[in-house]
Amino acid sequence: ADAWARLSDEERGQLTEWMRVYYAMVANLDDNIGRLLHAIRQMGLEEDSIIVFTSDHGELFGAHGRRAKNIFYEEAVRVPFLVKWKGHLDAGTRRDFVFNTVDIMPSFLSLMGLPVPQKVEGCDLSACILGEADTDEGALMMCTGPTAVFGDGNEWRAYRTKRYTYAVFKSDGQKLLFDNQNDPYQMHNLIDDPAFAQTASFLKEKMYAKMKEIGDTFEHNSYYEK
Repeated sequence: ADAWARLSDEERGQLTEWMRVYYAMVANLDDNIGRLLHAIRQMGLEEDSIIVFTSDHGELFGAHGRRAKNIFYEEAVRVPFLVKWKGHLDAGTRRDFVFNTVDIMPSFLSLMGLPVPQKVEGCDLSACILGEADTDEGALMMCTGPTAVFGDGNEWRAYRTKRYTYAVFKSDGQKLLFDNQNDPYQMHNLIDDPAFAQTASFLKEKMYAKMKEIGDTFEHNSYYEK
């Protein structure tokens, strides 16, 4: 099940060119973010603006023998989330908690003093952003399989805490557990290590509880196409 986006020998030879183009786009983006920030200052809006820089996914670039995204490995899912709010957040301050895509809307509505819908899926973590609180809650990560070309066999679910990543593939039941603190490149699957059995069980329970909460029944890819 973990075979999607495996690099062929031909693709491996193209990695350097892909990276050149990617970094050129990053440089372009950096330049244009600068233009946006300058315009905000020129309009006198800097003190009344919360500016966020983030991304929807990363890029494997050969890590774990893969390219692209659609996987729970750190290179694909650990993306930047930078916040600038003049007069409220000190420059260079780092917060250490798990922040998922669904948490963005409720958290920033709260920061702006606007009501948060009761049925919102994510959590209001505005207090964590401000440094007034902390949380040990993890994030549910979901892949229904690639939807550019539908086909069963690559579906997975994962749960990421500050320290660990737990994941399971649907088609073959393969499970993975990584200690991201001591193994940041996720080279050692600890799922069969008796010393981590309790950790794996805890993360599995948390993951399926979150899935149940949002009505995720972990179906095959073709289910979502229909």
